[in-house]
Amino acid sequence: MAGAEGEAVAERFGSASFAGTIGVIGAGRLGGALARALVACGYRVDKVVGRSGDLAQLLARASGAAPASASEVVAACDLVVLAVPDGVIEVVAGAEHWRPGQAVVHCSGAVGLEALRVPRARGALVGCFHPLQSFSGDDGPERFRGVTVGVEGSAPLAAWLETMARDLGATPLPLEGVDRARYHAAAVLVSNDVVALMAAAARTWEAAGLPREEARAALAPLLLGAARNIEARPLEQALTGPVARGDVETVRRHLEALRAWPDLLALYRALGRELLGLALAIDPAARAALEALFADEVVP
Repeated sequence: MAGAEGEAVAERFGSASFAGTIGVIGAGRLGGALARALVACGYRVDKVVGRSGDLAQLLARASGAAPASASEVVAACDLVVLAVPDGVIEVVAGAEHWRPGQAVVHCSGAVGLEALRVPRARGALVGCFHPLQSFSGDDGPERFRGVTVGVEGSAPLAAWLETMARDLGATPLPLEGVDRARYHAAAVLVSNDVVALMAAAARTWEAAGLPREEARAALAPLLLGAARNIEARPLEQALTGPVARGDVETVRRHLEALRAWPDLLALYRALGRELLGLALAIDPAARAALEALFADEVVP
């Protein structure tokens, strides 16, 4: 891209103040939250579209945008955000008529920019804007504050996406050259799999003779406390409990209690082995005993 058109693109997407129009395709949890947050920061979100027309209209009213079709969004907006499931990013991007100087950004952590090959071939700037956050569907702009946002884009779009993240109160994380599948797997482990861990804890709670329906309310504050510790301290200092203390006998009792549930036993041991990978200040003899207990082949 050269000449006056290239200079206009550089001015629009390379400056700290973006004056163009934004459209969102995908009025779901992330798309809705992002549209509302961008409007709150002063960005012009003009059009939104979702699989559910009613949902798109609700989002449009909340963000000040107009409900539209995907083609209308692409035709009217300078920057188009594809907040759609990973499996359809390439399909949606390949079905529209993009123009040189336009920008299209997907919000996937696991998918690279190759999914936007069609708009790139037609002269559009392509990028990624992936908030490391979970969304409930009715989140406000505060949901982005203090989080990290993975960004990637063809120049000059990448720099502008970093500015957008900062405007939302987030910290941009450049993803160029990063293994996207491993990056996203790390996010899944700490977000989605925490729900799985709570489910396993609820099963163990019930096995102890307590009402399963009470497990979440009783254990959630413990989970939140651990998360606050992780946020504030190095992992080895954030850890509490028997492994952090080198309490071999308590761990042994836990393993014995879980023998009737092999899957829970295996999960407890796998997580214990991961904890022992931290630089814990425990007695070497206790560490060796815990390593032996967490070995899969050992019967407690």
